[in-house]
Amino acid sequence: MKRMDEETRLQLIVEAVKYCQRVKRAGMPSSCYTKALREPIYFLWDCRAGGTKETRSHYRSPATVGLKIGDGQLVGDHAIPFKYLQSELLELDDVTPETVRGVLRKYEVRVWITKAEDRLLSAKKLRSKMPDAWNRTDPLARYKAAGIQLIENHSAMAKRRNR
Repeated sequence: MKRMDEETRLQLIVEAVKYCQRVKRAGMPSSCYTKALREPIYFLWDCRAGGTKETRSHYRSPATVGLKIGDGQLVGDHAIPFKYLQSELLELDDVTPETVRGVLRKYEVRVWITKAEDRLLSAKKLRSKMPDAWNRTDPLARYKAAGIQLIENHSAMAKRRNR
């Protein structure tokens, strides 16, 4: 199978954004279009370089080191919840591959945390939202506000070095 280039991937995501903007303007709730945006972003952008979910994550908590993915102890998390990415994409006036690429890059930080740390985010009401004082630039603000320490994910660093 021929590998799809980045411009083609971005053009498909642009089409998904425009579709979701039309559905939103028609007055439909976000549940009617969220998946139509989430899936293309995941398959066309997040997975574009291959690898595993582990190697695509930028950070992890120290408590996750040595734990295996798939044993129910770990949670893969968007550092900035998806609803912020969706909102910014749907608010774009000029939906082009360049504008979409900029938004995707801003929000692509992924993190591994433990189930207990995920419950801590929930208890602090930060599981799916950023802190009220978020400066819109620090992708790790939720974890800092919840007292969850993060370290660079060495699996991801090694993969990026070998590109």
